[in-house]
Amino acid sequence: MNSSSGGPGEAHVGERLSGYLDGELTQQEKQRVDLHLADCADCSTMLHELEGLRRRMGRSGLSQKYEDEWRENMNDSGVQLTRGIGWLLFIGAVLIIATVVVFQFITDPGISGFMKFLISAFYLGLAALFVSVLRQRLIERKTDKYKDVEI
Repeated sequence: MNSSSGGPGEAHVGERLSGYLDGELTQQEKQRVDLHLADCADCSTMLHELEGLRRRMGRSGLSQKYEDEWRENMNDSGVQLTRGIGWLLFIGAVLIIATVVVFQFITDPGISGFMKFLISAFYLGLAALFVSVLRQRLIERKTDKYKDVEI
């Protein structure tokens, strides 16, 4: 099978090489890639480059840190405290700004009562939809059998 002939069904297998290295291909797909690699210098070169990259990444020390250590670092009390303070400040500022905007909107004499009603109905409808979806997700979260699955 000569990949340079450009015939139908003779496309390069570059997009499958990562799966090939990871052992994620079916036996039939693996055999097709093996056959293609036997005749295609470009894809063979690409495979060797990917293998070299994988070896270099393995030696880089990035993969030496255990997942539990990463999780501990991300969930330590300092990170959680600053995250909580950040969310508190953000939500407080949003509420204050929203209150000022609503007050300005209500007291603005340049906007007719009908337009105030339409705009209010639009935003209240959006808020109701948001609360509905949020409520549904929170209920679903309690019974989600995949919530503890780690990839």
